[in-house]
Amino acid sequence: MFLGEGIKEIILSNDTIQSVEELKELRQLINKFLSDKKLVPPLQQHDIILYSSEFISQHTNYKQFQKLIAVLINNNAWQAFVERIPYNRRVLLLPKCLRHSTKCPAKIDELGLLCEQCGNCLIDELITFAEDLGYHSIVSEGTGAVSLLLSSGQIECVIGIGCLDSLERSFPLAVKGAIPSIGIPLFNSDCKDSRVDKDWIFEALPIKNETEWSKQVNLENIRKEIQLWFSTEKLKAIFGSDNETVLIANKWLEAGGKRWRPLIMTSLYRAMIHDDGLTNENLMKLAISIECFHKASLVHDDIADNDSERYGKPALHEEYDVPVALNTGDLLMGYGYQLIAQSGLNADQISKLLQVASKGHRDLCIGQGQELVLRKKTSALSIDETIDIFTYKTAPAFEVALKFGAIAANGSDQLLNILGEYSKALGIAYQIQDDIEDFNQESNINDINSLRPSLIIAILGEKSPLKMQSFYQRYHKKDISASTELFLWAKNEGAIHIAKKMLDEYKQKALDILDQVEDANIKILLFRLVNRILGDITF
Repeated sequence: MFLGEGIKEIILSNDTIQSVEELKELRQLINKFLSDKKLVPPLQQHDIILYSSEFISQHTNYKQFQKLIAVLINNNAWQAFVERIPYNRRVLLLPKCLRHSTKCPAKIDELGLLCEQCGNCLIDELITFAEDLGYHSIVSEGTGAVSLLLSSGQIECVIGIGCLDSLERSFPLAVKGAIPSIGIPLFNSDCKDSRVDKDWIFEALPIKNETEWSKQVNLENIRKEIQLWFSTEKLKAIFGSDNETVLIANKWLEAGGKRWRPLIMTSLYRAMIHDDGLTNENLMKLAISIECFHKASLVHDDIADNDSERYGKPALHEEYDVPVALNTGDLLMGYGYQLIAQSGLNADQISKLLQVASKGHRDLCIGQGQELVLRKKTSALSIDETIDIFTYKTAPAFEVALKFGAIAANGSDQLLNILGEYSKALGIAYQIQDDIEDFNQESNINDINSLRPSLIIAILGEKSPLKMQSFYQRYHKKDISASTELFLWAKNEGAIHIAKKMLDEYKQKALDILDQVEDANIKILLFRLVNRILGDITF
């Protein structure tokens, strides 16, 4: 007998009896409690804790159901968004423990349970109901198959059923991916002959709002599209190929790199625009303009830092010479401004783009100048000095990319201000991550050898100033062994661990800033960008 067909009482947690009617009442109380909160998903864990605590303070008789309350609050935050997603873009994720433990004839493979619709459990009925609506359905304990569907862009939200512990464990993953989701908890957690409120599921699956649906941005698809924009043929079509200097610039622009900035700009624009907007050609020009500015800065950086390689190949000034490289960098800057003028935007938008681009250029030069001047010091920069350089040198690139996308989509001044703060935190975190990666592989010590600003060197310098001063003296005397010893010192002193904590802090700061964003589509994208750009680092 399935729950909802004669069973009147359930056990949710701590061996406390709770009736089905009281459970429904709890859901209604939480919806009423949140009715004036204007939640914009995705919520973070601390948001859930805050609202849960506030609710429990008003309804102390429910304090033993903290996990359930957390699930219901998250459901409430996502519901309006999920309602607008078509059924064929949703997946119902069922646990295998819903099957009958002795009578189930189904086979289980790497994707999950292959239901034979024998009628011995609720799974058949739920799958039939969901798939009749248009859902995808998966019966599996893991998230592998769901992750594949999400990454492919075939689905955009998950209706997941599981025990409270399972839903709690999956929450950080859902937040990291900013996955629209609704969770429905089982009534038992012993992973056998599990029971669930069927009426609740049948209520949740058909939710639908006829408001126009805007498909979520798929970062992987956009990345593939952007790679085509930087093909030899596309660049020749835009800039020509009848001049040796132009060919050098095109080749450099086409060369390797993660293309974060074009990806960021394009994805934000598409998250904001739901009508025709810019033509793809003009959007491409804006994306390439941002990469032109970035690639120009790399040419100049490599010369200033005396780096001999870029992308595993000779740097531009090594392949040709310094005058040619400088001229190529200047040409790329000119390309960037040319493409802004050709973007098809109106005069006011172009004016804003020029202000953003010129400010980014100015800040980058200030940061680089700071670095070059401070590099002459005979002791390590302080942590504050290092972070200040990161603010000028790295954050502007993200800010320009994001603001270009927002301006092209007619974003508000409020959003532009939020993007500025978000970019600052993201840029600092990105540079800290780069420093950690330099010290994470002993073979990757270009930055260490050049003693350019590094958070890890700054941490070591503040912990042991005399030892760092001695290191600098050895470095200036061209003692080759000094860099290797510095690498080991950073490992043994715990400086990398401290840097990782600071990375987490700035990453969290970027996410917290997004609490001010009022559009769920934009907030979801910016969440995903943080976690896409600042991937986990192993040691």
